[in-house]
Amino acid sequence: MGIKPKKTGDAKQRVAVIFYPDKTARRKLSAAIDLAVMPLGWEPTLWLPTSAEEPGGAQALRAIAQGASHILISGGDGTIREVVEAICLNNLGQEVTLGILPAGTGNVLARNLKIDLYDLRSAVDRALHGNRHPIDLGLVRIIHEDGTRAERVFSVMAGMGLDAKIFQKTDPKLKKAIGWFAYIDGGLKSLPTLFERMDVSVDSREARNLKVVSLIIGNVGWLPGRITLMPDASLDDGILDVAAVGPRRFWNWIDFWGRVTWVSNLRENRQLRHLIDQTADVKTLENLSGKKIRVTPENPVFIQLDGDPMGSVLEAEFEVQPRAVTVRL
Repeated sequence: MGIKPKKTGDAKQRVAVIFYPDKTARRKLSAAIDLAVMPLGWEPTLWLPTSAEEPGGAQALRAIAQGASHILISGGDGTIREVVEAICLNNLGQEVTLGILPAGTGNVLARNLKIDLYDLRSAVDRALHGNRHPIDLGLVRIIHEDGTRAERVFSVMAGMGLDAKIFQKTDPKLKKAIGWFAYIDGGLKSLPTLFERMDVSVDSREARNLKVVSLIIGNVGWLPGRITLMPDASLDDGILDVAAVGPRRFWNWIDFWGRVTWVSNLRENRQLRHLIDQTADVKTLENLSGKKIRVTPENPVFIQLDGDPMGSVLEAEFEVQPRAVTVRL
């Protein structure tokens, strides 16, 4: 879709709301957004519901084509991913600011941006009038198992291996009904846990062959429950972080869960952090970082982007897209 950039000097601003078409949610959204927008004299708000066929990206392009200066996304990480992918791949990051109104299962991006998950009026106010905060995105060039190629974008994290297999096996209807608990069902369907061998190259350095359960490439560090696989990850550092998860034995899993939960919450203490880093078992969890990461598994593996399963792949090359979109906070 060809989109003409907005003319400089356009006086009127316009809000577009991309949302899941639930009547109750729509009424709450309308009340909060109308209260914030109507006194400003802006152009009429665009309401763009998502669907199975158009989960967010097409709506974002239509919003920009119709002069939207602010896009508010009422949804979870999957909807956000669709929107930022369309904006990034069409080089439209300078045309619009984004506001996030959390309404998903995990809301990982919103949590990392410290957006209130339960105060809609506050979230709307920040989404419209908050400070501009450019954030990085991750671009991944995929070679699928059938040989087809694709370019996709993520804002939170990508995964190859067990985590992606769990997302692939999770029933979307069950996830909608019971939230994160649905992943337990997906996990059981993914048993037994198998290790994968993957060649991993960071910033064109010589590839290393890693034995992992999952390989995570992240743009953010924290998951719900104060869990972190990548404590140094930041949304605006121009770097992608990597977590190679490979516990071999039962006690390695104990070490792993300790390191990603309570130990990670102590890392602000520099002395403790140095001790943690010096005693870390890289076979349990190894962290890497770089602007470009190429991953070539020995066998096809599942891949997920921000919780969206993307099938099985032969190769994936990840590259950071610095300051690709602007979020209001």
